[in-house]
Amino acid sequence: MTAKPLFLVLLIVILVVVSLRSIIKIVEPKFLFHPDRSLELSPKMLGLKYTDVTIKSGNQNMHGWYFPGNEKNGVVVFYHGNAGNMADRLSFIKFLKPLQLNILMIDYRGYGNSQGYPSIKGIEEDGVATVEWLLNNNKIKPRQIVLWGRSMGGAAALAAASEYPDVAGVIAESTFISLRAIAADFAPWAPVALITDRWKNAEILASLKTPKLIIHGVNDSLIPFYHGEELYSKAAEPKQIIPVKGADHNNTYIVGGSVYKKMVGQWIYSRLR
Repeated sequence: MTAKPLFLVLLIVILVVVSLRSIIKIVEPKFLFHPDRSLELSPKMLGLKYTDVTIKSGNQNMHGWYFPGNEKNGVVVFYHGNAGNMADRLSFIKFLKPLQLNILMIDYRGYGNSQGYPSIKGIEEDGVATVEWLLNNNKIKPRQIVLWGRSMGGAAALAAASEYPDVAGVIAESTFISLRAIAADFAPWAPVALITDRWKNAEILASLKTPKLIIHGVNDSLIPFYHGEELYSKAAEPKQIIPVKGADHNNTYIVGGSVYKKMVGQWIYSRLR
């Protein structure tokens, strides 16, 4: 092949790759984020005491709920997954109520009553901004904070832990190895190398000295159990894993029941001492 045809082939390949990358950047958010603006359930409806909070993240205002427990128990920040909004997690908050934890739950930008639109970078920023708000407005220290992220929320929690490694602990529940790894599970035929190279959770866990707890449903049909195993394997000490037998993606606490509650509660309290 002469130089000119070779150049044309390379040019075509480059144009195809650039075009595919541009298309992927457009469609990525539609696959990743499924927010719901309507808060169809309120804490009051479930008999939960709470306070509305507003947290600044970049140029956006995030809406959150703070659930008071025992003042001596520090604060657990809960980051939910990619669908719905925090109202959909109120049954989980009620499930945890006997532990007397102080819990802060937020809606990312574009979810519920939070301003803006979700983005990969924005989710990370929202995770960090929540911790900043706690530290700046509540006379609380990092060692009094446990970060808990479920599914996509694990990426937000780990982004925050990376910025504040002195927090008491971080929980990654039903979370994926990386954005590219979960994309490969969903679409093995797709050019995964063109997917945004972010949310590298396994890499973060490998370098993070913060105490870590991995929770994963053994029968998770959305983010397969091997993701949890890999996260635990790569994570630096100290670390612990709780495999929940028979649990799928969203029902680990339901299937795990009182045993789940006891194990997670013990781990959190051991970190907040």
